[in-house]
Amino acid sequence: MTGEYERQKADRQQLAREWRPGEPLPAITYTEEEHALWETVTGKLGSLHEEVACANYLRAAESVVLDRQRVPQLAEVSSVLTGLTGFHLRPAEGTVPAERFLGTFAESGFYATQYLRRPESLFHSPEPDVIHELVGHAVMLGDPVFADLYRSFGRAARRVSAPGALRDLVQVFWFALEVGVVHEGGRPRVCGAALLSSVAEMESLEQVELRPFDTADIVAQDFDDTDCMPVLFAAESVGHLVAEVQRFLTRL
Repeated sequence: MTGEYERQKADRQQLAREWRPGEPLPAITYTEEEHALWETVTGKLGSLHEEVACANYLRAAESVVLDRQRVPQLAEVSSVLTGLTGFHLRPAEGTVPAERFLGTFAESGFYATQYLRRPESLFHSPEPDVIHELVGHAVMLGDPVFADLYRSFGRAARRVSAPGALRDLVQVFWFALEVGVVHEGGRPRVCGAALLSSVAEMESLEQVELRPFDTADIVAQDFDDTDCMPVLFAAESVGHLVAEVQRFLTRL
């Protein structure tokens, strides 16, 4: 099984490596097992979203409708995003270097992988897979407020040059848009893509140490992105999150 998984992953990575801007996005032939994995995970995630996802995400999910029975192609989701917020998807081999990954947001582009997580990592994948990209990021990119925030990160990434500034930018991006949390209705709600695409992260939200969203504290906080987060930073609202991030970005 491991050998077959690695072969499939390598095939998708090769297609991403060969892709050039302006070409059609690679179409992937997913197996029945992969469609079944997608159905299992997205079904569980959908139930959790009703309980803990922020209102912006739930509204965006009504427009960026992802098929629950099969793995969507990047091209079909990308066309929906372009119509909603101007964003488009690009194929990625895997983790993209931070400067290029973030910088692409400035031109409304988002690098997304096309392989699925390992079967033994159904509910928490230590690397970005197509579930993370589509369920987590793509739906949020369908929300105008968050799409603009992604673009702001992109413009900042294009502007900064000092390694320390880029490192701080990555830190704030991580705790705002990968594992971001906001308070709504007196409860913590999830807005970060890594949380929205992880059953384990959302199920453990009540056990996490939630600290006030403060960018000075965030840039000083170490994290391990291969495991569930023991510490998260919760903004008072989506508006507060956006304001604090924009204030941080103008200082870079």
